[in-house]
Amino acid sequence: MMPIREATGTAPVERTSTSPKYTKRTRIALFGIFGIQNIGNECTLQAMMHNVRQRLPDAELYSICYEPQDTLRRHDLVAVPISSRHSNKGPSGQLARHTNKLTRFLRILFRRAPCELSEWFRAFKVLKGTDLVLMTGTGMLTDYSNSSFGYPYDVFKWTIAARLTGCKVRFVGIGVGPIYERLSRRFIKSALTLADYRSYRDHPSKARLERLGFDTGKDPIFPDLAFSLPRCIFPDSSNHERRRRVVGLGVMNHFDPHAAGEHDPQAAYHTYLDKMCDLTASLIEHGYGVRILQGDVRHDGTVRRDLRARLEKRGHRYETAGIVDEDSTSVGELLAQLALTDVVVSPRFHNLILALMLNKPVISISYDPKHEALLEGFDLGRYCQPINGLNVDVLIKHVIEVEASREERKPLLRQRTEEYRKLLDEQYRLVLGGL
Repeated sequence: MMPIREATGTAPVERTSTSPKYTKRTRIALFGIFGIQNIGNECTLQAMMHNVRQRLPDAELYSICYEPQDTLRRHDLVAVPISSRHSNKGPSGQLARHTNKLTRFLRILFRRAPCELSEWFRAFKVLKGTDLVLMTGTGMLTDYSNSSFGYPYDVFKWTIAARLTGCKVRFVGIGVGPIYERLSRRFIKSALTLADYRSYRDHPSKARLERLGFDTGKDPIFPDLAFSLPRCIFPDSSNHERRRRVVGLGVMNHFDPHAAGEHDPQAAYHTYLDKMCDLTASLIEHGYGVRILQGDVRHDGTVRRDLRARLEKRGHRYETAGIVDEDSTSVGELLAQLALTDVVVSPRFHNLILALMLNKPVISISYDPKHEALLEGFDLGRYCQPINGLNVDVLIKHVIEVEASREERKPLLRQRTEEYRKLLDEQYRLVLGGL
């Protein structure tokens, strides 16, 4: 049964205006965690750009993101920084958690507050003349890897600025991650309250907000925006003259800063690495080729190097063991690698989505309920394990099962992908129709 069938709702209310003296181009801002070299986030931006331009070919698009130069280079899209205080590593709020409350307060009072005032004026200036701000997925509604003054504050600030300058604000296909701090909840709930449209990527995201006391009302649920990527970018994924089956093995620099009170996060990372080594070695013993996949250029390089060092220390050299490990720095490069696999096992959410769109069965190493929700929609729900409790024997059993049944599963994977495309077409009509 498909979990995503709540994709209904009324179109955003349009405000009528007095007759304009002239016709100007519709100006749309795409707001998100773009430019930080997370390939999943770039999937979201690429999908949004494609679909907005299809429906509003004369619209003027620009992005509000964390690293404008990367966005310009990748997508040929004009971009402005979310804040001039951010480095190209994302929001500075991710460092604030590791300082005590007094230090954080003094820093905000004497250093950040004066600078922030100028940031608000800059936001007003950027948004002047903009008709619509699309807040797009990309894991913004969480303080998992930062603090209240990271992503939650940035979303709050730009939402307020947009409404004060007369822009419509629409949250489209958003995922909601863990929200730990009370101030983060206030920022996020305030921003969502001011929006004139909200939709969620899955039921767990909507449920998280409801548990915080936020009234989601009749807000719809639609599939992840990556399911609306243009068809033309997907390579031929048929398996021609392959000597042996290949498992695409996604990796992730798994480190939960909030786990420090329960166990050592570094110890959890090393345990995860050991399990991934065991899994890789077992796949080789069962006759599979292994292709290492990354989903984040900046962060996954570390775990790729650590995994290789551990495997080679155990005597598994990549050149002779049938392990391929190549860089993938863009959506296109990742798709090309996924096309060369038969089954994908990964903790990276968009590794899984892109593989499903290539009609590859997938197995999830899960760190969030979004994985279970995704796989349930493709009748693969039982093939999901928690990242902190991996059972390598079960994983191998699952790989053998889904690999053996991959041809039987392909019709359902195609059908569900097409259904998701149609649901997202409906959402684009709701979000952009009034423009």
